[in-house]
Amino acid sequence: MRRIFDAHVDTLLKIKNPAEFLEGGEELQLDIPRAESAGVTGIVTAICSEAVKDPMNTFERGFSNYLGISENTTMCIHLMVEGCQQLLEYHDRNMVMKHLSVASLTWNGANSLAGGIGTDRALTASGRRFAMELHESGVVLDVSHLCDRSRYDLFDLDLPLVATHCNCRAVQDDPRNLPDEDLKEIASRGGVVGITFVPSFLGGNESLEDIVAHLEHLVEVTGPEAAGFGSDFDGVGRLPAGIEDCTCWPDLFEVLDKRGWRSVDLDRVAGENWRRVIG
Repeated sequence: MRRIFDAHVDTLLKIKNPAEFLEGGEELQLDIPRAESAGVTGIVTAICSEAVKDPMNTFERGFSNYLGISENTTMCIHLMVEGCQQLLEYHDRNMVMKHLSVASLTWNGANSLAGGIGTDRALTASGRRFAMELHESGVVLDVSHLCDRSRYDLFDLDLPLVATHCNCRAVQDDPRNLPDEDLKEIASRGGVVGITFVPSFLGGNESLEDIVAHLEHLVEVTGPEAAGFGSDFDGVGRLPAGIEDCTCWPDLFEVLDKRGWRSVDLDRVAGENWRRVIG
């Protein structure tokens, strides 16, 4: 069984308490028992507080859930903040920064740092400064939710970057998918792009085969060293055909194996690439 590193799940804000995640939750797409049974050894768990009406309370709840989970499992759990406005305003920002592995400056909208995918806003001066602060603190910067304009501004800072949960715009023309030039740019900096399971980003029949099509296009453009997965489990209500929850991983890699992938490259996309950058 492959050792899977899933670079993006939204389970922190879906659970009522850490026990639901640690022991198993019927309403979840991912929990520890099912993830471990499918070979998942590492995940990035996101706090996305800009998407809700009470963002600061949501941020604090997400961070509390992260602490409760990470302290009670042997699985490698990495914290991500998806939209950094609440991190900037949090009363104990330094405490969060000690645990933070990955950060996206925005969610879909604009904030004081940059423009999200639903905007055409530039990276602000505050955004440039905070991006450098994150980088200098060892936090990996994620471009998944940035609009094209802010993403290109961030490219100009010449920092290592990743896209934890994006697909290929050449395969499905969606603003949340990346053009080939951007895939190459991320790869050239040693970064990784995580193919995601969000149906609207897949196109086609929204199936396991469409996930494979995006992955194989990514590898054709960047090589296998820049490819991985970021499922977005518990961040999307409907999953592609053939995927019910996080137990899908062996089936997905069986498909890739039958398509003639080399074992070394399967190990890379399963998790080795992400562990090099985040783990």
